[in-house]
Amino acid sequence: MISILLIFFAGIFNAVIDVLDFKFDKSIFIFCKNQQWVDPSISCNNKWKYINGIWSGERFLGSSTVFVFVTDFWHFCKMLMLLSIMFTIVFYKPLINWWADILILYCIFTITFEIFYSKILIKNKST
Repeated sequence: MISILLIFFAGIFNAVIDVLDFKFDKSIFIFCKNQQWVDPSISCNNKWKYINGIWSGERFLGSSTVFVFVTDFWHFCKMLMLLSIMFTIVFYKPLINWWADILILYCIFTITFEIFYSKILIKNKST
């Protein structure tokens, strides 16, 4: 049962990543106060030094590799999605049988993704 919950969260985090990439201007994230961390068009400044009009290396040691998840919301959600999938594997216990479980987990992931990607994370169209 924990695998179902974890794959559900993986679908949410994947939806967040894609909304940030493809629908940021239509998303609920435009209302966040910390745009420097949330907006993908400017969050690169959290990971790279920009000196005299030139990108000149990492802002801090590991900011583009091992610690990239602390530099912006996109990478933070990517880390959470991957951890959710990894822990789904660790905590997996058969529900029916392996092939039926793959189908169930796939449906949970994709349905959750679609609901969050196209409905929940998008701001009200009247605003």
